[in-house]
Amino acid sequence: MPRYRLTGLRVRAPRPVDATAVARALRVGRDEVEEVVLLRRSLDARRKPELFWEATVEVATRSPVPPVAPPLVLEEIAGPSPSPQLLLPRLPKGARVAVVGTGPAGLFAALALVEAGLSPLVLERGDPAEDRYRRVMRFWRRGEFDPESNVQFGEGGAGTFSDGKLTCGKRHEKIAVVLSTLHRFGAPDTILFDTKPHIGTDRLVVVLRRVRKHLADHGCEIRYRARVVDVVRDGEGGRLSALVLSSGEEVPVDVAILALGHSARDTVATLLSRGVAMSPKAFAMGVRIEHPQDAIDRIQYGQPSTACGVAPADYKQTHVAGNGRGVYTFCMCPGGEVIACSSEEGGVVTNGMSRYKRASGYANAGLVVQTRPEDFASLGGPELLRGQEFQRLVERKAFALGGGTYAAPATRVTDFLAGRESRSLPRSTYGPAVVPARLDGVYPKPYLDALREGILAFDRKMRGFVSTEALLIAPESRTSSPVRVDRDEGCESTTLPGLYPAGEGAGFAGGIVSAALDGLRVARAVVARLSGEAPPADADARPPASPEY
Repeated sequence: MPRYRLTGLRVRAPRPVDATAVARALRVGRDEVEEVVLLRRSLDARRKPELFWEATVEVATRSPVPPVAPPLVLEEIAGPSPSPQLLLPRLPKGARVAVVGTGPAGLFAALALVEAGLSPLVLERGDPAEDRYRRVMRFWRRGEFDPESNVQFGEGGAGTFSDGKLTCGKRHEKIAVVLSTLHRFGAPDTILFDTKPHIGTDRLVVVLRRVRKHLADHGCEIRYRARVVDVVRDGEGGRLSALVLSSGEEVPVDVAILALGHSARDTVATLLSRGVAMSPKAFAMGVRIEHPQDAIDRIQYGQPSTACGVAPADYKQTHVAGNGRGVYTFCMCPGGEVIACSSEEGGVVTNGMSRYKRASGYANAGLVVQTRPEDFASLGGPELLRGQEFQRLVERKAFALGGGTYAAPATRVTDFLAGRESRSLPRSTYGPAVVPARLDGVYPKPYLDALREGILAFDRKMRGFVSTEALLIAPESRTSSPVRVDRDEGCESTTLPGLYPAGEGAGFAGGIVSAALDGLRVARAVVARLSGEAPPADADARPPASPEY
């Protein structure tokens, strides 16, 4: 049976990319097409309101098909594309390996170690996903805050309460491993072929439960409410020999993969005081901008998404302001909610989240400005931690402006541009509440100047971006970690042998996919070290150029 890869296929949305569409493109009868496997699909809205799927498929036919005309490209292939796999050498059990953190980096590191025959101890400072979800709901609805189990801390990491977007740019084999693994544990089929794959918070909880069971079935001990508060060396300046938990227990280890996430400020400060080398890292801060989803749909599609049968529209914008600061949108959540994500008492933090169906009726995105070292040079404490202190200062200012109840200060975009406080606010998805406030009570003037310029620039590209119904909610302060934990070409700490920093909190990732990839990378480096081999070729010590959002 002949088999082909067909690229350049265009199908008018919302019609499916199926055997009928493929047969029409190949100019053969429908009965000639035996099988269609969708490899990649994106939405082309350049001719809005007409929308088209652009797709790549594998197709099996009963008999050879005639040549196709450009822009279609037809390539005969030997057989179905193989399923991506993570291949690691098998190791004898015995090494005492711990994974600290159960975000994407930690979980994928643990999964890789299991594939190598190990049963790592997994330590998580927060709760299992189900308990964590209930505590987060209590915070959003009643203001009951738990500093150890919240949007930032707990099984799944900060990405659990997000859009669950799997931004991955050009796909390669290792990204395919991440996506296929998530799919194996319950993520929707669409993540395997959509160019903007998305899981949704509600589906992520199911995935996490299945990953947990898989790890437990392979001998992993997973301990919750197990915050790492210190490290122990084997002699003066020696290797890592134990992790100290908040209970006071010392856990002996040979190797620890440190996948803390970007908000474990207390642990980072402790590691710095223990001589773990770190470097400052660029980051950004700003606000969440929220629109009615219908407004974004009309800008991007020329019609409501509900009328044309496709997913709610998204956007991504960048601008360099006159003061030299970059302004950009990130972590855009179509059909989503703006959520409260504090991890410390007395501070307001916002982020965006979408459920799988993206049906809230609202769209939001982070709208952020690049920071500079001079923004926090005057703050006290260790120089490397001043970026964290600047985040904390902004979050506390927002808490005070919101009335000390985790309500967030907010303003209409039109009022912000005019330099006045809003008398009233449009409806928002943010809970506990939003209150009218001027943002100069949260951020210094260079940030606000850049934000104003960026918003006007985005409105020139997306007419209608500025409106009385558009709302700014402050602050968006946790875009990425302000520090990087230094590691060598084998992914090991440069000053504490046996410690392997990984993921977003260590400064080597910027979202779910890149964090998962880094977890795999570090696990492979650990396996190589335990087997006496050289580190893998891609055990890269460099951080990503920017977050993947």
